[in-house]
This record gives sequence, C-alpha cells and structure tokens, in this order.
Amino acid sequence: MNKVLEWLINEGPSFILVIILLFVSLKFFNIAIRRLKKIFAHRTAKSDEVSTLETIKRMNTLMAILKALGRIIIWSVFLMIILKKLGIDIGPILAGAGILGLAVGFGAQELVRDFISGFFILLENQVRTGDVVIINGTGGLVEKIELRTITLRDFSGVVHVFQNGKIDTIANMTKEWSAIVFDIGVA
Repeated sequence: MNKVLEWLINEGPSFILVIILLFVSLKFFNIAIRRLKKIFAHRTAKSDEVSTLETIKRMNTLMAILKALGRIIIWSVFLMIILKKLGIDIGPILAGAGILGLAVGFGAQELVRDFISGFFILLENQVRTGDVVIINGTGGLVEKIELRTITLRDFSGVVHVFQNGKIDTIANMTKEWSAIVFDIGVA
C-alpha cells in the first residue's frame, strides 16, 4: 500500500500532466488542420486556373488522411511516454516493433502494394472524395479514400470497398467537368 501511495505522490502529477498534454496536443492538432484547410481554401479562391469544387474535394481527401496520420503519431508518442512513466523499458518494445515491422513487410507485400498504390492515386489526383467514378467496372460515388482502400457507393446504394493495389482501371466521370449523355429514340 505504501508503494502505491508513494508512486501516486511522486509520479501521479506527471502522469496527469501527460494525459492533459495529450488532449491539448490533439486539440491543437485539430485547430492546426482547420487553419491549414482555411489557408488552402483561401489560396484556391484566389487562383483562377483550377476549379474551386475540384480543389475542395482534393483538399478534403488529403486533410482526412493527414488528420488520421497525425492522430496515430500523437497517440503513439503518448503511449510510449505512459509506458515509460509506468516503469516499462520501451527500448526493447521499439526494437521488437522494428523487427516485427520488417517481418510484416516481407509477409504483407499485398498490404504494402495497397499503400503504395493509394499514395500514387492521391499524389496524381486521380480520384477524390465526392467524385463519381467507375472502378474495375463498378460505378458509383466515392465516399472515402484511404491509403489502403477506396469506398464506393454504387447507384443502387450498395457499398463496395476496393483495395488500391487491386484496382486495374479507374474512370473518373466528374473530374474537371462532367456531362450526361442521353440516347433518345425519335419516331
């Protein structure tokens, strides 16, 4: 009982401070993402060479990925600090994670291919959230783009999830401009 009380007196305040810093960091990160989004939107409004709607779609897609990546990093750092505060040596954990990462890298070639393909889909601005596309013969509205998958809702409401590494063809029907073609028979 004395050891627990001694730990609470010595380490408790710093433990609480780390938890407070986690929430403050997450709040500042969210504020920074919103400001970055506003800056990009302001620059887009000034530029006449690109469509505002297209740029907003791309910006929303990239900001969602950046937000998820930032949260993962903040939580990982927080977890390592908490483990250190609890007296757990994180050196072997980090070394084990590196070795595990190497093993997973060899065993998860398909996963790596999905991430690399997703990175290039985003980099080349092929598809954005809100676009109407045909992926591998399935058409619909892009609901979510991640580094590993693209979520598509087809015209009858069915949700399809495509691994980026297995996408052979993408036909973007709303990039830059779109049109509707009607075949009307006249007697």
